Amino acid sequence: MSRERWQSAAVVCGVVFCAFSAAHLIDEFLWRAPMEFHLLEPVTELLALGYMLAVVGLLALAARGRRGGFLGLAIAGGIIVVADVLKHGPEVLAHGPWRSGAVSEALALGLTLSSLLMLVASILSLRRGGGA
Repeated sequence: MSRERWQSAAVVCGVVFCAFSAAHLIDEFLWRAPMEFHLLEPVTELLALGYMLAVVGLLALAARGRRGGFLGLAIAGGIIVVADVLKHGPEVLAHGPWRSGAVSEALALGLTLSSLLMLVASILSLRRGGGA
């Protein structure tokens, strides 16, 4: 595939990743996950805002063809793949339904897969000489 196609794929995967990130964050809040880390609500909300601003900012850079955008999306994708598998993998595989069942599982899986695809597409875009 050409550089432009990998760039487009990385941006599309980034958009899907943003959607799953937002929905998964809401799921985390509903199931009081911030309490596991002893985070107060205002702190957690500011962290969520900062996270979404960073991801959307990287996506905007990638959409403009900037190398830093693809590098940032690759790093974010790699971190989220590892974190989500380590945090939610054992929970989902445990006996019985996890959180709200299929919906929570689909959000976690969608986040993991979209971050993996974003990572791969961003790396391939960079390897093909993508970005200014």
